[in-house]
Amino acid sequence: MKISKLILPAIFIVVSVIMYFTYFAPTKELGSFSKFSPGSEINQQINVAVVKTKGFERDASGGITSFYARDKDNVELIITLHEPAPAEIANAEVVEVNGHMHGNSITASKVTIIK
Repeated sequence: MKISKLILPAIFIVVSVIMYFTYFAPTKELGSFSKFSPGSEINQQINVAVVKTKGFERDASGGITSFYARDKDNVELIITLHEPAPAEIANAEVVEVNGHMHGNSITASKVTIIK
């Protein structure tokens, strides 16, 4: 009788863990800029590769204010930041960008290093 009381909670825990790792866990896979609607002010998240060969624009104190990024379709766009990003982004391979598209650039409110 005691084991039967543990089966339902165990199933719930297993399903929750599977859902987390399938849908909610951070991934290193690159996204596509095509999911952004030009002119939309709705922020979306996307993983992109940092294009180090095109350099970084910096402010007077050395913080990164913009950089180029590449999506899974090899489309490159400039990412412009609201607030300067830390210098560690220059060494990152993949970053998560939270922002929206303006013309041919993404205006980001947040950039997080993934890899």
